[in-house]
Amino acid sequence: MRAAFVIFGVLLLSTSSFADTCKDDNMIEGPAPDHDQMTLTKAKFSELPGWSDDKLAEAVPSFLRSCERLAELKDEDPVGVDGHGGLAKQWRSACAAAAKLKAGDNAAAKAFWESEFAAFTVAGKAGTNGKLTGFDVQEMHASRKQHGKFQVPVLGRPADLVMIDLGKFVKDGHGRHLWGRLNKDGELEPFPTRVEIRKGALATQKLELMWADDPVDVLFAQIEGSAKAKMDDGSEVWLEFAGKNGRAYEGVGGVLKRKGELKKPGSGTMQGIRKWFVDHAARFDEIVDDDASYVFFKESKLPGAVGSQKVILTAQRSMAVDRAFIAMSTPVFVDTKAPVVGKVGTTAAWQHLLIAQDTGAGIMGAVRGDIYWGDDRDAEELGGRMGGAGRYWVLLPKGVTK
Repeated sequence: MRAAFVIFGVLLLSTSSFADTCKDDNMIEGPAPDHDQMTLTKAKFSELPGWSDDKLAEAVPSFLRSCERLAELKDEDPVGVDGHGGLAKQWRSACAAAAKLKAGDNAAAKAFWESEFAAFTVAGKAGTNGKLTGFDVQEMHASRKQHGKFQVPVLGRPADLVMIDLGKFVKDGHGRHLWGRLNKDGELEPFPTRVEIRKGALATQKLELMWADDPVDVLFAQIEGSAKAKMDDGSEVWLEFAGKNGRAYEGVGGVLKRKGELKKPGSGTMQGIRKWFVDHAARFDEIVDDDASYVFFKESKLPGAVGSQKVILTAQRSMAVDRAFIAMSTPVFVDTKAPVVGKVGTTAAWQHLLIAQDTGAGIMGAVRGDIYWGDDRDAEELGGRMGGAGRYWVLLPKGVTK
């Protein structure tokens, strides 16, 4: 695990030695995955654009949900896959103080965040600007039985699917996982690809949780990692991520772009991609099979979208991050632009405090975030159209940075 050391007032994050030094007294830098490198620079809250204008009390309930997960850790347990969020005991004071706040009291919430946390500007190899996208809960219509228009299977986790957390075996695992299955010799081998699954590679396991009426709905549920299923008997079922086949992910937007299919402005949004599939329904398998990745689901016991931290996500206050850099539970203040509902092509400044509570296959990088918008029609428009440059600051408990 990565440990935190205090050296001449500088916090150094290191896996095993002091080889990775800080560039100056208010910077934090350490080893990172090959795809990026993160540097944190101490900042003043007054430097965060829009900080004083945000309704900061709205982020407290989301943070308290993460505190429930933190409470399950022992005091000396690391927060984050490599302990880059410090130790669990260093979050206790903030969680206790948050629990005492009066709901809706933005002034008290502002004082809380500023007294319990220190702010840091996040930079990757490319600098402080990164990519910020959005997601929402996808809705589908489904049935427990395969009949009529309900012909698209929603699969549960296979019994032989195995996940290995590399962080438990190698120091630079950075929370990465290997997915596959064990062969007769006990060796891990790749799991079937999406096209192999579609053609029946798992048919004998009878994994169908339900049958949907639209393959595009199931596809986007797999992309988002959760879904709300409206059943033909009038009931509602929430689905959450249960595993994946571990194959390389390539989003369908990337596939369509590579094939020269997305030429019109706006065609790369979720709405644009959905329209493309409506206009080219016969080519669905051709396009989707190019993405070898496949996601499995389970029925959720919680009435809402559940992130990888196993908490219900809060609309506009939860975010998916690359956990190789940002620990779950970390407050993240975002400065970006977001779409305006009902005004296609129009964006406005969006500056709010969110909590890191989810991850995603396409969310990789020190400055890379995916904002959760919710489960209504506005959320679908915002999540589907959002995607552009942005930057953010992380808040770490002062005990981590002393």
